[in-house]
Amino acid sequence: MGTNNFVKVLETELIPALGCTEPVAFALTAATACKYAPGRIKRITMEGSGLMVIGVQSVGIPNTGGKRGGFLSSTLGVLAGDADMDMEVLSKVTEADVKLAEELIEALVAEGKISIDMVTPAPSIYLKTTVETAEHTASVSLWNEHNGVKLIEQDGNVLIGSRDEEATALKNQKGEIADSSFLSVDSIYDFCKSCDINELDHIKEAIKLTRKICTDGMENDFGLQVARTVQDQIDNGIIADDELSHILKWTTAGLDARMGGSDYTAMSNTGSGNQGIICSMAPTAAGDYRKSSEEEIIRAVAMSNLMNIYLDYKSNEYAHLSPMCYCSGVAPAAAASGVAFLHGATKKQIADTVRTTLGNLAGVICDGAKPSCAFRSFTGLSGALQAMLMAEKGLSSSSIEGVVHDTVDGTINNIYNLQKECMSTTDEFVFKVKKKQGTLC
Repeated sequence: MGTNNFVKVLETELIPALGCTEPVAFALTAATACKYAPGRIKRITMEGSGLMVIGVQSVGIPNTGGKRGGFLSSTLGVLAGDADMDMEVLSKVTEADVKLAEELIEALVAEGKISIDMVTPAPSIYLKTTVETAEHTASVSLWNEHNGVKLIEQDGNVLIGSRDEEATALKNQKGEIADSSFLSVDSIYDFCKSCDINELDHIKEAIKLTRKICTDGMENDFGLQVARTVQDQIDNGIIADDELSHILKWTTAGLDARMGGSDYTAMSNTGSGNQGIICSMAPTAAGDYRKSSEEEIIRAVAMSNLMNIYLDYKSNEYAHLSPMCYCSGVAPAAAASGVAFLHGATKKQIADTVRTTLGNLAGVICDGAKPSCAFRSFTGLSGALQAMLMAEKGLSSSSIEGVVHDTVDGTINNIYNLQKECMSTTDEFVFKVKKKQGTLC
């Protein structure tokens, strides 16, 4: 790990993840529990925060052909997951494993021995999976991060962690607050301008992974095919084949693929593969279109990823999962700052881009990962790029306009308080909707 704070935070928060991080978390806790409860599966119980439970419902699981749900994610974790692979826990799943998992789910459902439920109060990221076999019962709990396993129990005995620590996390609904004191538009800009390019090798890997999953989305029929529709419109002369269209189609292609169950790994950012794709692909696509050098693209991608980490960290307990859709409102702001950096924007123009973008879609709810997340992100990124163009002309939202503040810090703090005071029960509402519709799985 690097010694510079900026390098450290990039290496900490940019993690390769195969599949949406909610199904990954379900698979990871189940695979870990299976280590301590070998034998014939008798029961699987999952309980988590509303954001985790609704987040696993509708998004495609990798290596399954786009199948979905907490039941399948957890059962695959038990039967074929490799907990040592962390966020790539499902990388070894085969078609035969999927068939066995579906057969096991069918048997457990018939006996009423598999369930998924919501826990409240809880931190935004909380999940507990219990696996019962003929020989043992094991429970694994994670909170604060999608791979943040903190409590493991076997047959009623605590092996790792503390029940008191779990109880405190549940009661306070708040985990550790990451240090964001060194992050700002100015400090990130200066680092990305002046750092040794060799310090950004992790960004090179992010670009490599992102190109692959975005190409998968352009070449194959995933989800709503937002990106392929844009390409069709370009081919038919309805949309111009300009820089903004190039950015939008290539960035959204990765989201189409990931939400549709692509088997390619994404480089996640603060626990979100979608945010990682948005932040890495937008400046990359802009650089490709502008024929920028590799170094220029790497520095711009570092800018956008660091900006996303900064904005997420300022969201305190919502840093790694939030009631607001950060894929439409926050990551696009960060991504546009990377594109602006590539355009040669000033620090003020970047700050103005971010403030205007944050205010534009403030309050859009997160109602779970799903194929239409690609369309929502397309909408947000389109607006963010327009905000960038306005900032280049000296135009931006001001403090007379809603939650926007005259500073980026003030604006993102207003966004945080909006979530805390007005949106904290959004997940409970969405859970009720899913339950009423009979679509929980």
